[in-house]
Amino acid sequence: MGEATTVYIDRRMPKKPTRKPVQKGSPALTGGRKRVLLVLFVPSVERDGVTGVDQEYWAAASLGVLGRQFGGATAYPKAKGVWRDDEQGGTLVEDEPVVVHCYTTPEDIENDAKLGSFCRRMGREANQGEVGLVVGDEYFAIQDFEGA
Repeated sequence: MGEATTVYIDRRMPKKPTRKPVQKGSPALTGGRKRVLLVLFVPSVERDGVTGVDQEYWAAASLGVLGRQFGGATAYPKAKGVWRDDEQGGTLVEDEPVVVHCYTTPEDIENDAKLGSFCRRMGREANQGEVGLVVGDEYFAIQDFEGA
Protein backbone atom coordinates (compact mmCIF):
# COMPACT_ATOMS: atom_id res chain seq x y z
CA MET A 1 0.00 0.00 0.00
CA GLY A 2 1.22 3.49 -0.89
CA GLU A 3 0.95 6.67 1.10
CA ALA A 4 -2.53 7.98 1.85
CA THR A 5 -3.50 11.13 0.03
CA THR A 6 -5.44 13.80 1.91
CA VAL A 7 -7.99 15.78 -0.06
CA TYR A 8 -9.38 18.99 1.41
CA ILE A 9 -12.76 20.20 0.27
CA ASP A 10 -13.73 23.85 0.71
CA ARG A 11 -17.31 23.77 1.91
CA ARG A 12 -17.86 27.50 2.02
CA MET A 13 -20.94 28.73 0.23
CA PRO A 14 -20.35 30.95 -2.81
CA LYS A 15 -21.19 34.62 -2.47
CA LYS A 16 -24.62 35.67 -3.58
CA PRO A 17 -24.76 37.23 -7.05
CA THR A 18 -24.58 41.01 -6.99
CA ARG A 19 -26.79 41.61 -10.02
CA LYS A 20 -30.53 41.47 -9.99
CA PRO A 21 -32.19 38.45 -11.57
CA VAL A 22 -34.00 39.02 -14.85
CA GLN A 23 -37.70 39.51 -14.28
CA LYS A 24 -40.12 37.42 -16.28
CA GLY A 25 -41.19 39.30 -19.39
CA SER A 26 -38.24 41.74 -19.36
CA PRO A 27 -35.53 41.56 -22.03
CA ALA A 28 -32.41 39.69 -20.93
CA LEU A 29 -30.17 42.01 -22.94
CA THR A 30 -30.63 45.73 -22.81
CA GLY A 31 -28.73 48.68 -24.20
CA GLY A 32 -27.01 48.64 -27.58
CA ARG A 33 -29.54 47.63 -30.20
CA LYS A 34 -26.83 47.64 -32.83
CA ARG A 35 -28.19 44.94 -35.06
CA VAL A 36 -26.74 45.60 -38.50
CA LEU A 37 -23.49 43.74 -39.19
CA LEU A 38 -21.03 45.57 -41.39
CA VAL A 39 -18.09 43.65 -42.91
CA LEU A 40 -15.27 45.20 -44.93
CA PHE A 41 -12.59 43.18 -46.73
CA VAL A 42 -9.11 44.75 -46.73
CA PRO A 43 -7.05 43.27 -49.59
CA SER A 44 -3.50 41.97 -49.40
CA VAL A 45 -2.68 42.31 -53.11
CA GLU A 46 -3.44 44.61 -55.99
CA ARG A 47 -5.73 43.61 -58.81
CA ASP A 48 -2.85 41.84 -60.57
CA GLY A 49 -2.76 39.28 -57.73
CA VAL A 50 0.99 39.71 -57.28
CA THR A 51 1.79 43.22 -56.09
CA GLY A 52 1.26 43.61 -52.35
CA VAL A 53 -0.65 46.51 -50.83
CA ASP A 54 0.05 48.25 -47.53
CA GLN A 55 -2.51 46.06 -45.78
CA GLU A 56 -1.45 47.14 -42.30
CA TYR A 57 -2.18 50.76 -43.21
CA TRP A 58 -5.58 49.97 -44.76
CA ALA A 59 -6.62 47.71 -41.87
CA ALA A 60 -5.73 50.43 -39.34
CA ALA A 61 -7.50 53.06 -41.46
CA SER A 62 -10.59 50.82 -41.67
CA LEU A 63 -10.64 50.37 -37.90
CA GLY A 64 -10.35 54.13 -37.48
CA VAL A 65 -13.19 54.92 -39.87
CA LEU A 66 -15.53 52.29 -38.43
CA GLY A 67 -14.58 53.16 -34.86
CA ARG A 68 -15.31 56.85 -35.35
CA GLN A 69 -18.50 56.32 -37.36
CA PHE A 70 -20.06 53.38 -35.53
CA GLY A 71 -18.37 53.16 -32.13
CA GLY A 72 -15.94 50.27 -32.66
CA ALA A 73 -14.71 47.53 -34.97
CA THR A 74 -12.71 44.30 -34.90
CA ALA A 75 -10.21 43.09 -37.51
CA TYR A 76 -9.49 39.43 -38.15
CA PRO A 77 -6.19 38.97 -39.97
CA LYS A 78 -5.30 36.79 -42.89
CA ALA A 79 -8.36 35.09 -44.23
CA LYS A 80 -8.05 33.13 -47.47
CA GLY A 81 -10.03 34.38 -50.41
CA VAL A 82 -10.36 34.54 -54.14
CA TRP A 83 -11.98 37.09 -56.43
CA ARG A 84 -12.94 36.55 -60.08
CA ASP A 85 -11.86 39.48 -62.23
CA ASP A 86 -14.37 39.41 -65.07
CA GLU A 87 -12.69 42.35 -66.80
CA GLN A 88 -9.51 40.24 -67.06
CA GLY A 89 -11.15 37.21 -68.68
CA GLY A 90 -12.34 35.66 -65.40
CA THR A 91 -8.87 35.46 -63.88
CA LEU A 92 -8.96 34.34 -60.26
CA VAL A 93 -7.09 36.66 -57.93
CA GLU A 94 -6.00 34.93 -54.73
CA ASP A 95 -5.96 37.11 -51.66
CA GLU A 96 -5.41 37.01 -47.90
CA PRO A 97 -7.75 39.79 -46.79
CA VAL A 98 -8.11 41.21 -43.33
CA VAL A 99 -11.80 40.98 -42.45
CA VAL A 100 -13.03 43.98 -40.45
CA HIS A 101 -16.46 43.94 -38.89
CA CYS A 102 -18.62 46.04 -36.64
CA TYR A 103 -22.22 46.36 -35.61
CA THR A 104 -24.27 49.47 -36.12
CA THR A 105 -27.84 50.66 -36.17
CA PRO A 106 -29.98 50.97 -39.29
CA GLU A 107 -30.15 54.73 -38.72
CA ASP A 108 -26.36 55.14 -38.49
CA ILE A 109 -25.66 53.22 -41.71
CA GLU A 110 -28.51 54.70 -43.75
CA ASN A 111 -26.82 57.88 -44.98
CA ASP A 112 -23.16 57.34 -44.19
CA ALA A 113 -21.26 58.93 -47.07
CA LYS A 114 -17.91 58.70 -45.23
CA LEU A 115 -17.82 54.89 -45.43
CA GLY A 116 -18.50 54.93 -49.17
CA SER A 117 -15.80 57.56 -49.67
CA PHE A 118 -13.33 55.48 -47.71
CA CYS A 119 -14.10 52.33 -49.71
CA ARG A 120 -13.68 54.18 -53.02
CA ARG A 121 -10.37 55.69 -51.85
CA MET A 122 -9.05 52.28 -50.74
CA GLY A 123 -10.10 50.75 -54.06
CA ARG A 124 -8.42 53.51 -56.05
CA GLU A 125 -5.20 53.81 -54.01
CA ALA A 126 -4.74 50.04 -53.49
CA ASN A 127 -5.37 49.41 -57.21
CA GLN A 128 -8.34 47.09 -56.74
CA GLY A 129 -10.92 45.81 -59.17
CA GLU A 130 -13.54 45.66 -56.42
CA VAL A 131 -13.90 46.49 -52.73
CA GLY A 132 -16.21 44.13 -50.86
CA LEU A 133 -18.56 45.54 -48.25
CA VAL A 134 -21.36 43.64 -46.52
CA VAL A 135 -24.14 45.60 -44.81
CA GLY A 136 -26.66 43.41 -43.04
CA ASP A 137 -27.42 40.61 -45.46
CA GLU A 138 -26.41 42.49 -48.62
CA TYR A 139 -23.02 42.39 -50.40
CA PHE A 140 -21.90 45.58 -52.14
CA ALA A 141 -19.32 45.09 -54.89
CA ILE A 142 -17.83 48.60 -55.07
CA GLN A 143 -16.13 48.96 -58.43
CA ASP A 144 -16.55 52.64 -59.25
CA PHE A 145 -13.77 54.43 -57.39
CA GLU A 146 -14.45 57.91 -58.74
CA GLY A 147 -15.24 60.66 -56.26
CA ALA A 148 -14.14 61.04 -52.66
